[in-house]
Amino acid sequence: MTIPRETTALSAAIFVLGCKVNQAEAAGMKRILADAGFRLCGPTDFPDLIIVNTCCVTSKAEGKSRRLVNRLRRMHPDSLILVTGCLAETRPSSFDITDGRLLVYRQSDRANLKKVLGQNDLSSLPMGGKPDVRKFVDFGVSLYPTKAREFIKIQDGCSSNCSYCIVPRARGPARSLDAETVRDHVEKMADNEVAEIVLTGVNLGVYGQDLTPPVNIEWLLRALLKDQSRVRLRLSSLEPEHISSGIVELMAGHDRLCNHLHIPLQSGDDRILQHMNRPYNASLIRSLIDRVLSKIPHACIGFDVIVGFPGETDEAFNRTLELVQDCQASYLHVFPFSSRPDTLAAKFPDRVPDPVLRERVQVLRDLSVQFRRQFFERCIGGEYSVVVESGPDPLTNDLLVRTDNYIPAYCPAAKQLLTEKRGTVKLVDLRNGRVIGQAS
Repeated sequence: MTIPRETTALSAAIFVLGCKVNQAEAAGMKRILADAGFRLCGPTDFPDLIIVNTCCVTSKAEGKSRRLVNRLRRMHPDSLILVTGCLAETRPSSFDITDGRLLVYRQSDRANLKKVLGQNDLSSLPMGGKPDVRKFVDFGVSLYPTKAREFIKIQDGCSSNCSYCIVPRARGPARSLDAETVRDHVEKMADNEVAEIVLTGVNLGVYGQDLTPPVNIEWLLRALLKDQSRVRLRLSSLEPEHISSGIVELMAGHDRLCNHLHIPLQSGDDRILQHMNRPYNASLIRSLIDRVLSKIPHACIGFDVIVGFPGETDEAFNRTLELVQDCQASYLHVFPFSSRPDTLAAKFPDRVPDPVLRERVQVLRDLSVQFRRQFFERCIGGEYSVVVESGPDPLTNDLLVRTDNYIPAYCPAAKQLLTEKRGTVKLVDLRNGRVIGQAS
């Protein structure tokens, strides 16, 4: 498709749905486009090129991706739309490409997509190529960061076989970005005054197992903390079996590794975990969290929980409730079970009725609100390192900051926080659900 050029530079907009990996990829895509001479624009402009990074982890996410693409086609009839991401891989037929205005880049096309974004020429777009989902496609990092906290994708794909999960089909097998490139990306972020870097991946805990020689995520953290003193690091998500004693010790002993663990728990019932094909049980979770909180009493512990997995009885659900309460969870991300085509769980019997499913979801979401408030209350009076997320507010002059243990707090705009995007804040009060801080 040829788009006439009325200006010297084509314009482009990127829309992203889903996880932090998608967000990290989108940031890298923006950098590639900008370096190629594209003018980046927003959703209300009229871009020549639109890229949509889709998600398919649940049926709701899949629907949102399809609706967004269809809405953009109606809003921008003269734009070329490139659809990529997980839904483009699992269900490319979801998108109508008959009019030539829409192109679907599957995961195996992503190396080609990287070339396309860097050529500033939409008249001839390479497609297809030899599929190779085993290759790590690195879109790089944003060299034009607008936030104090940015993402770096260091791992992609998953080789596990959880019975409910479509991600291995969507993303391919587990693979890692080599350590030298990770270090280079971190250095570039630091040079651009990013205060916090979130290391992210589809299955972050298996980082490095496919490299030569093999390494692991603990080794990488030690190397980055030794190399870099200007930024703090946060881990996006770690499977419980990958949270080693060494990682816990690093968090407890190093002020530049955030005291925050987001753990895909999924269930607190051993029978359900077995049917999910998860490689741990409730006892392991309890001992893990006991170990973490004994070393880091104010660590933020977040859990992903899937509600209504086939065969989840009242007793199984209650075991999940007991586990997250016993572990003093700081918050929960609650997902109703979503049957994904071509997964084992899609064929499992004993589906939980929708009314029961909705009731259980609400119970856990209400509990998460309670957990978050209790966690905030436990941390009042403590001093924490923070990065500035936004502000100052034009009315209150307050900044929104994020503590190393993931608490959003509002505090007056102190000079150091304004100039350095980071500092130390004492949490002094909790008002109407908001944590109030004071710069130290």
